[in-house]
Amino acid sequence: MKCVAFSPNGSYIAAATHHGVIHVWCVSTSRAALDPLTGHTWTVTSVTYSPDGTLIASASGDQTVRIWNTTTGHNVFVMIGHTDWVNAVAFSPDGRLLASASYDRTIRLWNPETGEAVESPLLDLDDTINCLSFSSDGRWLAGGSLNTGMVRIWDVATYQATPVLIKDPSGIQSLAFSPDGSMLVLAAFDTIQYCDPRSGQELTRTLFSGHSRCIWSVTFSPDGKFLASASEDCTIRIWDAVSSVEPSAQQPQRHSGRLSSVAVSSDDTYIVSGSYDRAVGLWNAQTSKAKYPPLLGHGDVVMSVSISPDNRLIASSSADHTVRLWDMQSGESVGEPMNVHKGHVRAVAFSPDGCLLATGSLDSTVRVWEVETRKAATFGLLHCVSGVTTVAFSPDGRLLAAAGSGGHICFWWSGTDQQARTPLQANDEGIHGISFSPESTRVVTGGFDNTIRVWDIADGFPLLVISKHFDVVCSVGYSPDSRYIVSGSDDKTVRLWDAQTGDAIFTLYGHGDMVESVTFTRDGRSIVSGSSDTTIRVWDVEAALILASDVNHDPLARLGSATLTHDGWLVGSSGELLLWLPPKYRGHIPLPPCSIIIGSDPVQLEVDESIGGLHWGVEWTQCWRGASHSAVQPSP
Repeated sequence: MKCVAFSPNGSYIAAATHHGVIHVWCVSTSRAALDPLTGHTWTVTSVTYSPDGTLIASASGDQTVRIWNTTTGHNVFVMIGHTDWVNAVAFSPDGRLLASASYDRTIRLWNPETGEAVESPLLDLDDTINCLSFSSDGRWLAGGSLNTGMVRIWDVATYQATPVLIKDPSGIQSLAFSPDGSMLVLAAFDTIQYCDPRSGQELTRTLFSGHSRCIWSVTFSPDGKFLASASEDCTIRIWDAVSSVEPSAQQPQRHSGRLSSVAVSSDDTYIVSGSYDRAVGLWNAQTSKAKYPPLLGHGDVVMSVSISPDNRLIASSSADHTVRLWDMQSGESVGEPMNVHKGHVRAVAFSPDGCLLATGSLDSTVRVWEVETRKAATFGLLHCVSGVTTVAFSPDGRLLAAAGSGGHICFWWSGTDQQARTPLQANDEGIHGISFSPESTRVVTGGFDNTIRVWDIADGFPLLVISKHFDVVCSVGYSPDSRYIVSGSDDKTVRLWDAQTGDAIFTLYGHGDMVESVTFTRDGRSIVSGSSDTTIRVWDVEAALILASDVNHDPLARLGSATLTHDGWLVGSSGELLLWLPPKYRGHIPLPPCSIIIGSDPVQLEVDESIGGLHWGVEWTQCWRGASHSAVQPSP
């Protein structure tokens, strides 16, 4: 769905698609109230009801505005005048005006009773407005820009614009005044945020989070109690406008967007995750349950997370240019966000003693913070050759390393701004992940060139070059005993390597999308991986090594008397094909050596030929028996 609107009495919802069709449903029955409204020849970008509910106005990429009769569904007027894609339409509260905004950088006003354009005013703008909303008293007209994230408000009597009210870096897809005019809600990417239109205050921290893709439209119910949102994720959500949660569901206990980073507590009890849904999650590593609902506060994608060595704090960095600290026990935000970077903050890491926090940004700097004061250290600004995507402290606490988009690796003596050696050049494509060996003498890097490299820090030469992944290597890490290196890649796999020889030991399959982050638990018994498929997987290293040692091993897992192969076939004890399991379900079964899946509805599959009533056969009539245990015969 592209856009959605409530009727004034709250009984109907109109929603439009990318295909230019408008659907109208009855709220109480969830059934269609009218035949689909067709006529637009391109995507319908906006729909709205007239205040009396007798008309629906729609805007389209076909450069037209249309008005429809809500009783008959007939197209009453086609308004032509814009010279580019029309982004938004909005009725004034008295129904006497219809405003439309277009990529041609104008806002036009129309008489909805005649379909004619109002001669003046025609507002020429410096930016493209893609969403509009009148205040309930008709005094104000608000507009938001997707390109710049600008929100402005015009006085309808004078058509004079106020100064820029807000600028959200993720852009504004839709906005709406509450019925009492006290609130303006903004859809910025996949979340909805509040602002006070009267005071012009910055966005508050109250967020509606749940959609997994762009939100294209938001609208209030007439009584102001509920808010409806339509998203590119093909869903419409209804929210409690006061509590900012869906009234039909509890606050989600999982991420709704791809995962960017995972980290494990020093006692291996908890896993923390950062996500593109702008939230931070904390999970019990044994039960896979969330300790508390996702932590909200960042205004954009959470790029990286880290846990302090004493398990007291969680640090998160974001594309909103900020770094936040959270109390790990309560989930409460600690102090104000640290906001000095001028670009996406792609990486965050605590020092081994927990006193310092390093952050790396695409602004080509590393910042070092004193954790207790949350202030920048006196030596805290370190310049890099290119944008920083990953940072790490050495386990002995002596070194700080950073790498990034230019393929360089920079080293500083921890606690100073002095470089420990000249930067190393790993590749020209860029580095996505870096990790020190436990003895602090080597680093391993994962690159945009699909390659893993192991470096001797002292002499600066690569000791190993591993080119077995088929896509970008997003994350790398050493096992606590230095024997293994783990890597996660955009090729959807987690792989284990011999840290001395570079030989491949095993490949872990199961994630349905890019593996963005991997790490060993502190005891070395498990590997934790986070993926763009929105899940975290915990892998049993010993079980994986046993499977890897079986040269004849092909099945993914043994399930009772059957086995499940890599291509999804359940194979019986005599080698017969029993069932093909689609990837959609395979991905939700924690097949060995995967022990836990977090963020997924588990699928349990048990196969046992000894279970009464379960039979194999070539034809389906041989596979099912009724109460009399006689085979069911097919109908003639």
